[in-house]
Amino acid sequence: MDVDRPDAASPRDESTTPRAPEAVPERVYGPAASGVIGTLITAVLCAGVLEFLVITSFLGQHLWADPRLGRDFIVTLPLLIWFLVLVATLAWALRTLTIWLQVDEHGFRLRGLCRRTRAADWTDVGRVVAIRDIRRPGTAAELLDSGSMFDALELLREDGTRLAVVSGRVFGPRAQLETLRRARGADVPIEQIETVTVEELRRTHRDWVSPAEVHPNLVLAGPVLFYLAHNALTFAIWGL
Repeated sequence: MDVDRPDAASPRDESTTPRAPEAVPERVYGPAASGVIGTLITAVLCAGVLEFLVITSFLGQHLWADPRLGRDFIVTLPLLIWFLVLVATLAWALRTLTIWLQVDEHGFRLRGLCRRTRAADWTDVGRVVAIRDIRRPGTAAELLDSGSMFDALELLREDGTRLAVVSGRVFGPRAQLETLRRARGADVPIEQIETVTVEELRRTHRDWVSPAEVHPNLVLAGPVLFYLAHNALTFAIWGL
């Protein structure tokens, strides 16, 4: 693990995390365009394309007119599962598309629908850890690459627990840079980690690592198996 300490910052550190001017207005950042497009594509894929058999069977057989629908649990089950998938997909999409980050000289606020608001003054932030590259296991982990300046920008309390994380995949590099500028302007210690593995993060900061980063192939296999089972169940109950 390659770590740059705040008291030994290199010229490269200063260029990527310049000190903020004193009187800079509040900055507000919403989801990056790539994040919005990716979220919409994923939502259509999860609620529509992968549920193609359920939707076509329901429409093709005019099952809305079937008197058993809503009364017979077995007949209703495929539609009920699809409805739950639709609700979960919409909630996830709203959670991602409505998130915004507000940063100023006093602190930060992270808000959005279907999520808990996180807000703190810079005096409450013990340090900021900017991780440039998280090396993830498995070939499917490549899907998690953010393409931003930092894989993770962790805002921590004095005791080392997480206050919030500014994701490059969600907000893009400009939000990360502005957060670093504001933190440096408030004299918050900044630690840069060039490269670190997921296993190293698990040993030191377990709450920083999501299941998707620890077992990316397994996490991707779960939805695949779910959709296969749902379509097989739909075919067994409704037919084509």
